[in-house]
Amino acid sequence: MIQHIDVHAVLQESVSGIYTDLVTRPTGRVVRECIERAMATAAAAEVAVARIDFTGVGCIDYSCADEIVAKLLRSLSGVLVLMGISDGHREAIEPVLAGHRLAVLIEQPDGSLEALGAPDAAAALLDDLVARRLAARMPGGTLALTLA
Repeated sequence: MIQHIDVHAVLQESVSGIYTDLVTRPTGRVVRECIERAMATAAAAEVAVARIDFTGVGCIDYSCADEIVAKLLRSLSGVLVLMGISDGHREAIEPVLAGHRLAVLIEQPDGSLEALGAPDAAAALLDDLVARRLAARMPGGTLALTLA
């Protein structure tokens, strides 16, 4: 089963005001804690993949990328897939992951998957997905999730 979490909605619910940007470590911590609570609630449903959607998030800084993405990766037992990632989001997330020797999956609009982060961790992540039959190779060699 795949759990879908809308980061923009979490940001709107957890931080007073009408923010669209993920900036400052305290903001990132509040958003991550809300995501962790939602994921813990869904854990009983045997969620294999958590799809974290950044659509609607204006920007994310390094501290929020560390607070949200890196810390979720370290605590998650399933697979974390990011979607709605802009070039600006990628510019903040990638160096944070590389610095922690972590990798995450990015789901493109066409459904194909890309690993982002430290090269060794990214290769291992893709191999693990295929071995667990959570992803399969598509025509052209790209990977896509096998779960609906």
